[in-house]
Amino acid sequence: MTSSPDAFEADRPVRVLHVDDEPGFAEMTAAFLERESEGTTVETATTAAEALGLLDEGQFDCVVSDYNLAETDGLAFFESVRAAGVDAPFILFTGRGSEEIASEAISTGVSDYLQKETGNGQYAVLANRVRNAVDQHRSRTALEASQKRLALFVEQSPLGVIEYDERFRIVDVNEAATEILGYDEGELRGHTWEKIVADASYENVDAVTSALMESEGGYHSVDENVRRDGERIVCEWHNRVVTDEDGEMVAVFSQFRDISERHRREERLRRTTVRLEALFENSPDMINVHDHEGTITETNPELCAKTGYDADELVGTSVWDLDEEIRPDEARALWSEMEAGDRCKLEGSYRCRDGSSLPVEVHLRRLALNGEDRFLVISRDISERVERERRLEATTNRYRTLVENVPDGGVFLFDEDLRYTLAEGEELRNVGLSPDDFLGRTPYDLFPAAIADELEHYYREAFAGNSHTFEQRLDGEQYRIRTLPIRGDDGVEAGMAMSQNVTERRRQERKLRRQKESLEEFASVVSHDLRNPLNVAEGHLELIATDDADSLHAVRRAHRRMRTLIDDLLTLAREGAAVESPADVELAATAEASWLNVETGDASLAVDVDRSIRADESRLRQLFENLLRNAVEHGSAADSTGSGEGVTVTVGALPDGFFVADDGPGVPPESREAVFEAGYSTSRDGTGFGLRIVAQIAEAHGWSVALTESETGGARFEFSGVPPATE
Repeated sequence: MTSSPDAFEADRPVRVLHVDDEPGFAEMTAAFLERESEGTTVETATTAAEALGLLDEGQFDCVVSDYNLAETDGLAFFESVRAAGVDAPFILFTGRGSEEIASEAISTGVSDYLQKETGNGQYAVLANRVRNAVDQHRSRTALEASQKRLALFVEQSPLGVIEYDERFRIVDVNEAATEILGYDEGELRGHTWEKIVADASYENVDAVTSALMESEGGYHSVDENVRRDGERIVCEWHNRVVTDEDGEMVAVFSQFRDISERHRREERLRRTTVRLEALFENSPDMINVHDHEGTITETNPELCAKTGYDADELVGTSVWDLDEEIRPDEARALWSEMEAGDRCKLEGSYRCRDGSSLPVEVHLRRLALNGEDRFLVISRDISERVERERRLEATTNRYRTLVENVPDGGVFLFDEDLRYTLAEGEELRNVGLSPDDFLGRTPYDLFPAAIADELEHYYREAFAGNSHTFEQRLDGEQYRIRTLPIRGDDGVEAGMAMSQNVTERRRQERKLRRQKESLEEFASVVSHDLRNPLNVAEGHLELIATDDADSLHAVRRAHRRMRTLIDDLLTLAREGAAVESPADVELAATAEASWLNVETGDASLAVDVDRSIRADESRLRQLFENLLRNAVEHGSAADSTGSGEGVTVTVGALPDGFFVADDGPGVPPESREAVFEAGYSTSRDGTGFGLRIVAQIAEAHGWSVALTESETGGARFEFSGVPPATE
């Protein structure tokens, strides 16, 4: 229903609808219009209704209508055409003419008004009017479409867009522009660039205007802009001037984006580049860059200073012309295995201009620069280290013979980098190591981190001139280590560590310490507890002359107690030794045999265990005898007070051991730990060593013993960690 929105084309065909209630005149007019205007086609209608039907069915570029129609007039028909949505040019071509009609037609919106005349010349005029009206309409339609597309582009553009008028005042902004600048549209409209552009970014508006006018392809700039909140940002601008047919400025369109972050990155990159260039030029290390063929492309001053060459002499040569240690085939194989960013370290020897050689440590890194492979080589003069290693090697050779056969230990030499340069001694072979396992490696390559940390501390102390002695435990073995410096003419030139396996020594020391403690305990008891019954015996012997039978009985009781004390003390001292040769022993048979060696009175034994264990049979029997005697004595003491008739002792099994329980009075919880202490007893005639001996026998076997309450409220001794008999 509407005219075509396509861009205007001058040679495009024109389709005209001519409406006249005189069919003959309409057909004649159509014929003349098609003849006068090439590319024009005309369809005719004799009524307004017919014409509206044709407009509804097809598209016309222009409507030509008579004023006097059968059922309406031309102006009413015009309004019907516009109401139908047709915006094509509308020309009144009428035989009835008056200024009033012409005025009304123009004011209503009719495109043109032409009165019919006699002669054929009027058709040429009409054809010209039609063509002009169509051309103008097409131009306007194309412009409106272009403006719509431009407006849509501006609104949807991810870039900020600002439109300025010829005086560089802001006319319009899009949403992206307001987001970047922080202003609302109304706060910017009517203002010039001065509101958003920092003064430092341009001298004045006139200079910017001149630059825009002189740049036919637009003007590109990077400026510092100011947001509404005062924050300064960096924006990249693309400005273009729009002019009219006379070359006069109509508007300026500016597209921009915030590049503050990019600007900051570029600035950081610039500063980094400056620092890298300064480092390259002033580095204390020798630096060169070469390509994948090994051709040197860049050198720094330090490389030239150290080797004596000028930069021009090195650039263009191959790296193997400089480094005597490099073999071309090996180098190319190494480079081919490296990815961009990979590093490796090796040692070489630079051939200097004066014919001498310079030992170097080379750090090589592969780079990708602008799509090209490059290798960055940073080299350090290691002449002093090589000389130090030479002296250390000489020192090592001096000590090698001395340390090769160190018994139960090892001797190690290490350099300032904590790398072992010598390792000898029988202990290395005892643990399955060889000297080669140590050479060139550090403690961190060989030992757990905690041990390596401690070794590092004392090794560095050695190079500080200090000696230390300490112990470490590794794989269940105890080592005594002494570190000390080895001094040369120029100070400490190496460190030494002497290690000795002291595991057995420490074990013997612990054994002797236990024996000493037992003997001290024995001496303490003898000196104190034995003195009292002896004093009693001596006192009553003085009374024998009175023929006092009670006194003689007291002497005999004192002597029996002395004998028991002596037996228990000897057992206590003997049973502290660890069991070294256990055998298979039946628990039930041993318990029953022990029962026969104890004065049990009316007590009874219940053995409910069918198990053999690994133990020393003699000591196990001593353990049962002491437990059974303890149960009978304390149970009998309870009977004498009327608490029971005869104690029953039970021997039973535990998942990993056995127990001995009775139905006597038991032991209060607060006293259960104390019963295993030497000298503790609740019986007037007890020695206090019986249960101490039980604890020692269990400890000698590696068992655990605990005192609890039996099911009947008596004492229950539980032994756990008891190994079963071998199959």
